[in-house]
Amino acid sequence: MGRFNIVGKAVNAYIGRYQERLGIARSMRLAKFYNGIRYGSTQRRAIDAYQNRLDKLLLANDPDFSGKPRNILKDGWTIDRSGDFPFIEETLAEADRLIGDRGGVDRRGTPLAQTDYLFHLNDVPDLFNYPDLFKFSTSSEIIATVSEYMGMIPVFSQTRPKGIRVFESTNRFNEQTEFSGSQLYHLDLHDSPLVYAILLVHDIAEENGPWNFLPASVSEKAVRALNYQAKGEPYRVTDQRMYEVIDPAERIAFTGKRGDVLFLDSSRCFHYGSRNAILPGYRVMYAFTSHCRGDFTRMLYRLEYPNRSEDSELRKMVLGNID
Repeated sequence: MGRFNIVGKAVNAYIGRYQERLGIARSMRLAKFYNGIRYGSTQRRAIDAYQNRLDKLLLANDPDFSGKPRNILKDGWTIDRSGDFPFIEETLAEADRLIGDRGGVDRRGTPLAQTDYLFHLNDVPDLFNYPDLFKFSTSSEIIATVSEYMGMIPVFSQTRPKGIRVFESTNRFNEQTEFSGSQLYHLDLHDSPLVYAILLVHDIAEENGPWNFLPASVSEKAVRALNYQAKGEPYRVTDQRMYEVIDPAERIAFTGKRGDVLFLDSSRCFHYGSRNAILPGYRVMYAFTSHCRGDFTRMLYRLEYPNRSEDSELRKMVLGNID
């Protein structure tokens, strides 16, 4: 194990600087090739389960499921504002409890601080103490939507980004004067497809630093015009560069009410968030990937999500227990 960890660190150190080394697109293709060899059998089982057993798996997970997903991603995204999902109230209440326990605190310099303006309120081991955060995301309604788009039974991201995160966007402790990091347009590079289900915990308006994104077709146009993900090209794209090649009116802001849900392929849709969060913004983000990721982080570690012996087969698969 020690030898493989050393190799993993060496590979990730080399590949880590995508722009300077190989370019993002080439690095992702290389990772997909390697992971296809290493984890291909696991992914084939996920694809086979989707193609041949999905209906049975969905009904065993939720006998009341209608049989077909209510939401279908078109152009890389869809938004559901019905508030009508199985277990959504339990999950929202659990997120409220976590926010009450940990929200509004200066977390700069801690592992939960992604940046000065964006805090994670949980790590994966914390999920053992907040188990209802899983209920909404492992419902058949959610998994059916993500599976239909990905063409396989997805798995919660097992490295980066963490599969379940309660986010706090806030300017309260932010000393930066210019937008940076995830406040700038980018495409996620951990895998493709990479589907987020983003649940608003509180109402989100412009002053709460909402997610903003471009549909996949618009993003594809920008990728070509900017030569994005090629060697030497920056990972983050400023508004100035982006709006030289696309119409700013194409941008969609995910504002809305508590219980609204955005499904988004973050590897195909340019996005940014947490700008000008004058008032704190709270959301739960669930990240679904394939088993053959577009990076090499599985060489370093694998996150373990809480599971129970009574879990359905589908839920176990989404939690990563497919072997």
